[in-house]
Amino acid sequence: MEPDACLSLALDLMRAVGDELRSRGCDTILFSGGIDTSFVALSAVKAGLRPRLITVLFPGSRDEAYVDLVASRLGLELVKVRPTIEEAMRCADEALTAIETIDPIEVISASAVCLGLAKARGLGSKCVATGDGGDELFIGYDFLLDADPGRLSEWLEKVIRGAFFNSVPMGSRLEVRVYLPLYSQRAKEIALRASPGCTVRPVRGRPFGKYLLRLALEAHGLVEVAWRPKDPITRGSGVELLLDSMRRLITTEEAVSLARATSIAVPSYPHAYLLKRRLTLGLSLPPRHKEGSSCPVCGRQLHEDHCPFCGAYVGKGAVSVYSDELYRVTGPLRAP
Repeated sequence: MEPDACLSLALDLMRAVGDELRSRGCDTILFSGGIDTSFVALSAVKAGLRPRLITVLFPGSRDEAYVDLVASRLGLELVKVRPTIEEAMRCADEALTAIETIDPIEVISASAVCLGLAKARGLGSKCVATGDGGDELFIGYDFLLDADPGRLSEWLEKVIRGAFFNSVPMGSRLEVRVYLPLYSQRAKEIALRASPGCTVRPVRGRPFGKYLLRLALEAHGLVEVAWRPKDPITRGSGVELLLDSMRRLITTEEAVSLARATSIAVPSYPHAYLLKRRLTLGLSLPPRHKEGSSCPVCGRQLHEDHCPFCGAYVGKGAVSVYSDELYRVTGPLRAP
């Protein structure tokens, strides 16, 4: 497709997002200054809405300059949440309660979401919109940027059938109404029309995902954000520093003992901390999966080659999981 056709699709999506925000009464956006949440904020403004933006920022956050820029350009109220480590760790406990997992990346991401939603609740927000679904439907992940059209079609079919977004269980846990306008039925229909020519496209010699969203941001004066590299919420908000906190809260001896007791080859100190914390909080562990495909790391059931409990991805004979030096010790401890 030509760029003009892609921009036309983006404007269709913008109208769809604006309509959804108005009909749902969303008055707040959980905001990172990235492609997806900036597109949602721009769509709201173009629909005549004036949502409040809430952003979570830890020391070292990469998001702050972008959230300041977008809020200023769009003339929207911006609320910055600067949590303490203690507050973030309490939200990590909330994430463990809401989601059956010990995946550190999932938990710290959900912790950042929890902090933003808690602020929204305190401010009396009626509905909080997120940017969830943008990466999935409009191809924002780096590992898909060199995929062929057939692989992209398979991916899109899979995520349209279903995808997990931690903002949904976190919203339920905190009793905050959360809505995902970039994962609505209309967004899915536009994604099917856009793929692959308007989702992944080379620009200045390198491939960019979410091409149509980027075009729309650039066309509306947000060029600095439009061609921003992707930063996941963990890096953008700076919440990844919680991983170091978790490492300091568990010893190697404790981690090995947990691995032996549970037959889970905890691949990192943060995994071990979160496993210990689940047990301390009296939260159940999912049963071991004995039929069909099971996770080679923790023995739990795989879903679409992914283990939601430990976070491992399994495919083409390889296993990818967040790990550190602990895995050299615990790897052999998993029971068959």
